[in-house]
Amino acid sequence: MKPLKDKPQEELFPFVEMEKLIPEHHILRLIDRYVDFSFIDELVDHTYSETTGRPAEDPELMVRILTLGYLYNLSENRLFEELKMHAAYRWFCNRGFHEKVPDRSTLNKLRNHRWARDGIFERIMHNIVKQCVMAGLVSGKHLAVDGTKIRANASIKSLEPIVVEAELDEYLDRLSLKPRPKSDKEDETHPDDKDFRGEKLSNETHRSSTDPDARLYKKSPGQEASLSYVGNNLIDTKSRVILATKATQPGISTESDAALEMLDSLAAIGLSKNTQTLATDKGYGSTEFITDLIDRGITPHIPLLAESNLEHVPTWKTKTYIPERQLKRNEKVKQVLARNYTRQLTQTPDYKLSQKLRKRVEHIFAEAKICHGLGRARCRGLSAMQQQLTMTAFVQNIKRLVRFMHLKNPNVAALIPKTGLKASIQTVFNRFFIGHPSVYQFLDFHWLNHKECYVLPTF
Repeated sequence: MKPLKDKPQEELFPFVEMEKLIPEHHILRLIDRYVDFSFIDELVDHTYSETTGRPAEDPELMVRILTLGYLYNLSENRLFEELKMHAAYRWFCNRGFHEKVPDRSTLNKLRNHRWARDGIFERIMHNIVKQCVMAGLVSGKHLAVDGTKIRANASIKSLEPIVVEAELDEYLDRLSLKPRPKSDKEDETHPDDKDFRGEKLSNETHRSSTDPDARLYKKSPGQEASLSYVGNNLIDTKSRVILATKATQPGISTESDAALEMLDSLAAIGLSKNTQTLATDKGYGSTEFITDLIDRGITPHIPLLAESNLEHVPTWKTKTYIPERQLKRNEKVKQVLARNYTRQLTQTPDYKLSQKLRKRVEHIFAEAKICHGLGRARCRGLSAMQQQLTMTAFVQNIKRLVRFMHLKNPNVAALIPKTGLKASIQTVFNRFFIGHPSVYQFLDFHWLNHKECYVLPTF
């Protein structure tokens, strides 16, 4: 029978229970169940006044809204549009269908002014890391660090010379006081387009007028240089939880400097004394960086930027009684011993395992760029880039924590099929692997990006 086209009359007073609209294994329901956001009120209490100003929005509500934006890679415009009509988003933010959502300008003021200058976002991420530690997910013993290129929110055409030395005719041309004949090629191009052909661009001579903090950078010799930042992550290799982040400008601060700063920041979350090993790629294999790690009591699982053969410890035929010269000799001996120690470590099984697990930091960067929009800066400026890097790590850590807590007590009874080959395969999987979270570290962890999350893998 052909279906009817007439729509039935809408109910005058529709009653909808929002709790029943959200699936049991939806990621937002899991985050609300396992993540504690109550620390936010105490964290930002000093930024509000009790006597002056208008009544403020709930700080926990604003953090939940930010979590939605970074979790689903939504721009601020799209985020507040979806928040008005998405039932799961409203439920996660404790807002009913008839309650008004905050204005976008409120979030902008908090993000750009009040919370940014007090380092609130870094402290929010540290609190999530502490929850991971308390849950038993993070030990902080074996770490890995790496950096990735993040394209700035600026075009290459925004580059302008820092110091301009122009002739009188050229200066008059720019002021439009002297007419200049146009060629046929110029007539075909847009008037705002710049032709850099034949001109050498560098960070020493040019600066972006759109984002002055961005720098020309390329990750490898074969790539094209573009206005970029460098995002650095320090992770716990076993759990893949990001312990610290650092956004830097290429050519101004090296990745080794950022790694040392992130190691120093572990004292804020109480993990600085637990660190035993640090795994990196060959780009961190400088003698200075390895020596600093050994001085901190950290075993460097790092390929050296030097030959693989052991060096002879230098000796001198004559003694010196000049303190400056003796310090230089001691430093040289110290560096040779550090390099030899690192070369010996490369032959151990622990080093090979660390180098294998080090690649997890690359997986985290890939996840952040594909699923959470870290491939390009949302805003402009180094502080805004640091905020985006921190909040992206905050969301990724929440996914790790939720997954770990959910696997500790999985409710798989409703997910096991009763008959068929699929039932037999999943029954065997449950019998041997449920209750062993370490096995799940080798499984795909992107399942939390979907609207419905299942404990069992799909065959």
